[in-house]
This record gives sequence, structure tokens and C-alpha cells, in this order.
Amino acid sequence: MTFDYGSVLLAVGASGAALSFTLFTNWLRQPGSGFLMTWSSSIAIVVLSVIMFAFFNATGSMLLGALACILLTTAIAVHQGGVVQFRDGYLPRKQVAALAAVLALPQAAAFALGFDGLGFLVVNVLSAGLVFYCGAQYWRMRAESPAALGTIALLHFILAVTFVLCAVVGVQENPLYLDNGSPQNWAEVANLVASVIALTGIGGLLVTVHQERISRQHRHNALTDPLTGLKNRRALYELFEGRDVPVKTAIVVLDLDQFKALNDTYGHAVGDAVLKAFAGIVSGFLEADDVAVRLGGEEFVLVLPDRSVAEATALAERVRVAMARTVHEVDGVRVNCTVSAGIAISDKPGRSFDTLMRKADNTLYLSKRNGRNRVTAPDRDAA
Repeated sequence: MTFDYGSVLLAVGASGAALSFTLFTNWLRQPGSGFLMTWSSSIAIVVLSVIMFAFFNATGSMLLGALACILLTTAIAVHQGGVVQFRDGYLPRKQVAALAAVLALPQAAAFALGFDGLGFLVVNVLSAGLVFYCGAQYWRMRAESPAALGTIALLHFILAVTFVLCAVVGVQENPLYLDNGSPQNWAEVANLVASVIALTGIGGLLVTVHQERISRQHRHNALTDPLTGLKNRRALYELFEGRDVPVKTAIVVLDLDQFKALNDTYGHAVGDAVLKAFAGIVSGFLEADDVAVRLGGEEFVLVLPDRSVAEATALAERVRVAMARTVHEVDGVRVNCTVSAGIAISDKPGRSFDTLMRKADNTLYLSKRNGRNRVTAPDRDAA
């Protein structure tokens, strides 16, 4: 079975148009995901390049040939910008424009001098390098979604190889001049077939990775307190859902002292600032496996794996002292706020989270009853 160059070129244009439309409609639904629009634009430029190639083949016009090649490398440069935008959250517009201009110069010079064969050699070499570079960036990002991003990188590498083949065959057949139209050999057809596969595969996988990212973000939002950035009540209870608390896990319940009075006196803006500051203080004392949770209102919980009562008490005491020494200033208002804490620890297998929470609440009650701004732990290394 052989492929007709014109038919495969048409297939590239059709698949590119469909992909560009798909990415654009996804962007309309999620305008905050600007990389979708960038990717859509890059594919739209590919489609324009295909149209120019078709006209170049029909007319042999040097201007159309140059425009077709420059549009192709511009599309890849824009796609590279989309990769950065997907990874880092911003589009480097100036760098994309500069890259597109640098890539266009040698192509324009070759066609202006009448060396259309050389122009195609240049576009193939430049495209191979840039496509490979894009693939390498996806490869480095594959930890986010190993299968999808790894496949995207592989498709880029395959496409880059076909551009290299086009350059090699072009040097052998028509190093400087063409005969009124694009070079049409087995390497060019292979490149077009690879382009159809790459456009379809990369486009679908990029949408998949984006949807996975959205799902993870929704999951993160569902388990995160929006004010403090700590985990929320749902995340805390999911942590031990269906299983007992491991031995030597400490539960520390913290409650800001007289916080309601502070809120009523100074307003919610001051209260929110105090809550956020306290969350920052707590986070600064935690180790990698520790979990900090805003349970609700002014109540917080720490889950501290592999801790003794003494170690958990020492950490809670450091938090208490740091909070007591902190002056919170909001719009010229300066306030102090202290915190009380109660501790429980899982001393043997079979301890449920609810049981430990009740025990920690009981020790917290003792801290409150005995004057606030203090840490109360069990009398011994037991719950």
C-alpha cells in the first residue's frame, strides 16, 4: 500500500483543523487554562502552513514556499511556548516571537536567493531540532502523568526523526533546487503520515493530561481549607477512614484562645489574618510526614507519626510559645492571640481515630480550664 502525497497532506490539514477546534472549545469552557488556546493557535498555524504548501505545489511560487515553511516553524515555536505555559503557568511571548523570527531568517534567505531546495533542507533541520526539544521537555515532565506524557514525548521524538530523514533524502536528491513544488519522496510521505499520527495522538493525550490535572486540582480543593491552605476536616477523616491509627501516632488538638471575642471586637479581617498566621507558625514546625488540619473555626489538629508523648508535647509547646510571641497587625490594628493544646497518643494497636480525638479534646479542655495558653498531655505515654 502506498500513500499519495497530496492525500496525506490533506489528511494533515484535516486532522490539524479538528484538533485546533477541539482545543479551542476546551479553552472556551476553561479560559483559565491559557495553554489550551496557545496549543490551538499553534495547530491552526500548522493548518495554514498546509494550505500554503498545497498552493506552492500548484504554483511553484517561491513566496508561497517560503511562507509555508516559515509558518511551520512558527507553529512549532508557538507549541514550544505552550509547553512552557503548561509547565510554568505563563506564556513567554517575547521568547516565542524571537524564536520564530530567528527560525524564519535562514528560510526566507534561502527562498529569496532562489534556493528552494535549500529552504526545505533548512526547515526540516530546524523543525527536527525544535520538535525534539519539545519532546525532551515533555519527557522531563512525565512524573505528572507518566504514561500520557511519556507517549507525547515519544511521538515528538518519532516526528523529529522523520524531519531528519526528510533532510537526509533532500540532500541526496535536491540539495539546492526543486522542480516547481515540494519534494515528494518516501521520507516526505513518512513525515506527513507521522504528522497525522502525532497531531491526533498528542492532541488527545494533551486533553487527557489536562483533564487529569483538573481532577487533581478539584480533589486538592475538596481536601484543603481555602483560608489557611492546610488540609480540612474531610482530609483528616479520610486519612484514617477504615483503619486504626498506627501505634506511636500523636494527635494534637489546638484551639485559639478567646478567638470569638477577638473576631467580634476587631472584625473578621483581623480574625482571618490571625488564623493564617497561626497556620504558618504550625507549618514551620512540622516534619515531612506530619499533617496539619484546620478542623473548623479556630480549631486545628496535628497528626504526628512516630512520636512519643514527650516529643509531641515539645512540638506543641514550641507552637504555643511562637504564637504567644507573635503580634498580628492588620490595617493598623495590633493584636495578640494565644493557643491551648491537648494531646493524645496511640499507645497500642486497635486505637480508632475517634477515640484518640475524644482523648485529645479532653486534654484540651483541661488546658482551657486551667487558664488557657498551655499544653496538656496524658499523664503517661498512653492515650
